[in-house]
Amino acid sequence: MFYILEMANNHMGNVAHGKLIIDQFADICSEYNINASIKFQFRQLDTFIHKDFIDSNLKYVKRFKETRLSKEQFGELIQYTLSKGLKTCCTAFDNESIAWLKELDISVIKVASCSVDDWPLLKQISDISKRVIISTAAADMGTLHKVYDLFKSKCRDFAFMHCVADYPTPHDRSNLERIKILQQEFPDIEIGYSTHEPPNAKTTSIYSIAMGCTILEKHIGVPTDNISLNTYSLSPLHFKLLLDEIEYFQKSYSGQSEIQKEALRALKRGVYFSKDMLKGAQILEENIYFCMPVQQLENDFHFDASGVDDIIGKIIRQNVTKNSTVKLSDISKDAEEDSLELIRSKIATILQMANIPYGDEELEISCHFGLDNFEQTGCSIINRINREYCKKLIIVLPGQSHPTHKHIQKEECFELLYGDCAVQLGGETISLQKGKPLLVPRGIGHSFKSNHGCVVEEISTTHIKGDSIYDDPTINQLPLDKRKIFTVFK
Repeated sequence: MFYILEMANNHMGNVAHGKLIIDQFADICSEYNINASIKFQFRQLDTFIHKDFIDSNLKYVKRFKETRLSKEQFGELIQYTLSKGLKTCCTAFDNESIAWLKELDISVIKVASCSVDDWPLLKQISDISKRVIISTAAADMGTLHKVYDLFKSKCRDFAFMHCVADYPTPHDRSNLERIKILQQEFPDIEIGYSTHEPPNAKTTSIYSIAMGCTILEKHIGVPTDNISLNTYSLSPLHFKLLLDEIEYFQKSYSGQSEIQKEALRALKRGVYFSKDMLKGAQILEENIYFCMPVQQLENDFHFDASGVDDIIGKIIRQNVTKNSTVKLSDISKDAEEDSLELIRSKIATILQMANIPYGDEELEISCHFGLDNFEQTGCSIINRINREYCKKLIIVLPGQSHPTHKHIQKEECFELLYGDCAVQLGGETISLQKGKPLLVPRGIGHSFKSNHGCVVEEISTTHIKGDSIYDDPTINQLPLDKRKIFTVFK
């Protein structure tokens, strides 16, 4: 989670009070060990407000003027924030403030909902190579796709945030369903939640996190004898209460029982031999039966009924007697098949998450440094077609990389179907994006890796065995049958 703590104008135009806010919230962030930033707002009031209204009684004009800070004062607060171990975030409301985003030590740029279609401002922000988080209140999907395309075209790191521009926001106007819509429309960027709910109300923040939001923005402040907070800003106490609720949810979400497996295993049926058998015999279905209990064996493992597929067809390693337990030490163990079964299971999980169907087909395991190192180096391939043209699916496990190589005869094209994939092509790192194929010309060295797992479609000219030339000579020296394992994938 990344927390944006919006100071807005709650510094009251006073650097000392701003430092008080930073102090109290930095202590809480340290106590809860969270990744957080203090957010500021930049406006050049002399040009931001029309000269005919600069002295008016308009609510926002008065508020901005009363809490105005100079560039030097903002700089002091920003450096103070960094000294407290927090990141800095800032919303620039006008083009004239963009220079401050560059000159002052701002970690993250925030775009307010009112600026989500301020194209002169957005175009200039999109030229800045910093993380950008964009609020989306009331914006239609057509506008958001246009914003998305702008920042994607500049290869920027950006995220959208759902919010509602009611101050404060009653829970029945929170429209949390829009989070799901944003996730579906823009699956390759982070989606966050900026909420203006009253601090004493039941929070909707927990629901947003449960829905997958990874960024949370809250307005903050510190009340004093002379300063009161608005109806949507959190005091330090309210912030701690919120973090306690989030921590409770996160533990509930990811916390796992350490005893349930043993508790359930005690209720399962154990596997027993139905006859005396000699060493070297094959175990058939009629050679075993099932009944309670599953016995706890010292330095061995008694199979229960769920492990029957690991027993049938195996060879007995020693003589066994009728009614004795079927245990791990009784049967032969094929280490390679166990490894392949685990690999097949992991690949099936990725394909299911990617909604990619697969049938009873051959799975090619590329293990350049052996199965023991496969999860670090290698990939898995489902070959679909290999004629004058070739189509295959490349599945990369989380944290796995494929070594640098080139093809003498084959020209290929990669397109991301699911997950994340970074391709090193001719010395340049390219992050694959859905809908944007990447051409890999003949003779050009390339490698790829994934942080969280991916599925990539490869379309190429005919695949020819032995056409892959690796930079690492030890790989080239290995016969194909030593670095390629073919298994049936069901």
